[in-house]
Amino acid sequence: MSRFAVPRIRFGPSARALVAVLAVTGLIAGCGSDSGSDSPSSSSATRVVSGTVLGDVTIPTQPKRVVTGWLVGTLAIDIGVTPVGMFDDGKNNASPSALAKVKDVPTVGGPETAVNLEKIVELNPDLIVTMVRPNMKNLDLKALQDIAPTVALEAAEPTAAWTNYPKVADVLGKSSDATQRLADLDKSWADIAATNKDKLAKVGQVVYAEGSAQAGNFQIATSKSLVHERLSKAGFSYWAGADPQPARYQQPISMEDIPRLATANAIFYEADIQGQPTARTRALFDSPVFKALPAVKAGNLFPLRTPYTYTFEAANMQLEDMRAALQKFTPAA
Repeated sequence: MSRFAVPRIRFGPSARALVAVLAVTGLIAGCGSDSGSDSPSSSSATRVVSGTVLGDVTIPTQPKRVVTGWLVGTLAIDIGVTPVGMFDDGKNNASPSALAKVKDVPTVGGPETAVNLEKIVELNPDLIVTMVRPNMKNLDLKALQDIAPTVALEAAEPTAAWTNYPKVADVLGKSSDATQRLADLDKSWADIAATNKDKLAKVGQVVYAEGSAQAGNFQIATSKSLVHERLSKAGFSYWAGADPQPARYQQPISMEDIPRLATANAIFYEADIQGQPTARTRALFDSPVFKALPAVKAGNLFPLRTPYTYTFEAANMQLEDMRAALQKFTPAA
């Protein structure tokens, strides 16, 4: 995986010594009391985090004015942190309940358009947290670092965005809560697999499909996707027709090759928060060839809500969707 051509933050000998003593598995433990403490004496304390795209970064132990970047806004809301500003993808991906919590929080653009650096300066943040992917455009990390300490975490694929969740929580001072919730979530996937072993064997192979912005194509999830990871944790057997060595988390397939999905006994699809197919996926559903698939004719077409929202809220919706699919599954005639 390529790294980003950005300068490392340089520290004096004392800071480097601190990093050497405290470094543990990528992120550096907080100095003094737990980072979630409300002690006034710790409000001006700092600590060092490592393993970021910008190298070692000194951040406030108790950040008070956080600007959340790409893929971080929804995570912050999810663990009870209200930012002073956020990239626009945070509100675009937020559920109605999450959006209500940040309705008055200003957006500062984002990598899909441009980041408004002047607006970020006006917000006077003491911390900026963002994810980045290789070769990302419209995101100048050095410019952000010049405004406030910036923690940038690499997320080349959706699985990495979820892996970064505890790192983001730690930086925001919510590590303990997130760690427990992650453990509970993993137990929930495992419980589906353990309590539905016989039913899962009858279901057989499943696939996740969605529409595509590329004309004439649709796409399926691959082994590099978070969808694949969660279906597998829940005990589902993923479709053998997927590329065993995929380039990315999505595998494009020509609409002419829809009949390849005939060997999948159930199909999960990209759905919005209400469980309705997204606009691009409705185009796939309109295909007569898709409608003729055995899984579709048997009624084994199941929503998977908000697969690209990386929050506990979204993950719990997907747990519900998988449980419901197992209840509704009907073997093809």
